[in-house]
Amino acid sequence: LEIKTHAMKRALLISFLSLLAATGLRAQNVALGERVPELKSVEWLDGAAPAAAPLTYIEFFHSSNSEALRSLDRLKETVEALGGRLRAVVVMRERTERALAMVAPYRSGRIGVAYDADGRIFDAFGVTYVSFGVLTDAKNRALWMGNTLRITPDFIEQTVQ
Repeated sequence: LEIKTHAMKRALLISFLSLLAATGLRAQNVALGERVPELKSVEWLDGAAPAAAPLTYIEFFHSSNSEALRSLDRLKETVEALGGRLRAVVVMRERTERALAMVAPYRSGRIGVAYDADGRIFDAFGVTYVSFGVLTDAKNRALWMGNTLRITPDFIEQTVQ
């Protein structure tokens, strides 16, 4: 009887851990390897979308996040290091002077800022916390998602392989 109880507990634990792992891979409304929502309903600040690239990093931004500027610094360094291989889109729901002043120094030909006035993009991705970002390939499939502070050029190179 004791052996059967142990085996049953182990089976339940394995089932629970499998379920937990599966849900972790589908954080937000994004699943790794699947296409992500398109950024059709956004307004590009200054009408400037970033240049096309084989990889895109979508950063969800809010000025109230204490790590927001650190995340943008990391993102800028990574985009510059990878050159034409990576572009970034910073998606923001707020259009306050403070928020616009925070993102302005980061805009470039490879980093665009998209204003999501009605929150459709945040909702489509299921974003519930920031800093959160999604790395996509040329076919708009999610390769990685998580906190922007974790990304580096080496990390992206390893993820893409």
